[in-house]
Amino acid sequence: MLIDTHAHLTDGEFGGAKDIIDNMKADGLERIISVGYDLESSEGSLKLSEQNQAVYCAVGYHPSEIGRMTDDGLDKLFALSKNEKCVAIGEIGLDYHYPDTNKPVQHDGLDKMFELAENSGLPVIFHIREADGDMMKKVKDNIGKFKVGGVVHCFSGSKETALEYIKLGFYVSFTGVISFRNAEKFPEIIKALPRDRILIETDCPYLAPPPHRGEINYPKYVKYQAERIADILGEKVGEVERFTTENAYRLFAKMKRA
Repeated sequence: MLIDTHAHLTDGEFGGAKDIIDNMKADGLERIISVGYDLESSEGSLKLSEQNQAVYCAVGYHPSEIGRMTDDGLDKLFALSKNEKCVAIGEIGLDYHYPDTNKPVQHDGLDKMFELAENSGLPVIFHIREADGDMMKKVKDNIGKFKVGGVVHCFSGSKETALEYIKLGFYVSFTGVISFRNAEKFPEIIKALPRDRILIETDCPYLAPPPHRGEINYPKYVKYQAERIADILGEKVGEVERFTTENAYRLFAKMKRA
């Protein structure tokens, strides 16, 4: 059984995600972590997790949404983080992809997310897009706040960056991007990482892997990441399933085993 460590079950494409959750066992899924990107999606993810034993959640503000966060919203996130079904603070980070990015707002907001992570005692889920250097500096400057570590989700950086996060105590997670036609760098990165630091995810409904690229992504497609990693490492899929599942339970310690 697999764990999708990063899904957006509150997305409108899923219409409440009832079919996804009802079919988890048949789809080979043991757990799904529904990740928030603002207050509303964080609240929605927590609600789904409270209603479904196999679903857990993370709460936070995506860097592209952080400008909408209020002090009241921050307090509400902290309250959500105390729920037994909330296993992480995320997704949080820096995203410089768009030309109108307000970097100071993102940095100020990220500082508040770091404080939230420290106060909650939960691991973090980092979103990093075209901001590797600045994010690494902020993480190193605040490393004492991440006492239980975290994960760089949807990893897209270099092998050197991945190994640096490992040294800092973090995990690295891979999406369907590792199977894209232009994903030549990932075999070298994956082979270089310790197996006890690798996670898999879908980031659904985005980034569907082949043979579903261009379609809506679903948590059940996390199996393609396991298959690709097995191929890269020369391992059986069952072994990748075993160690990625163990890694997920280790990092997200509030998540109860099936």
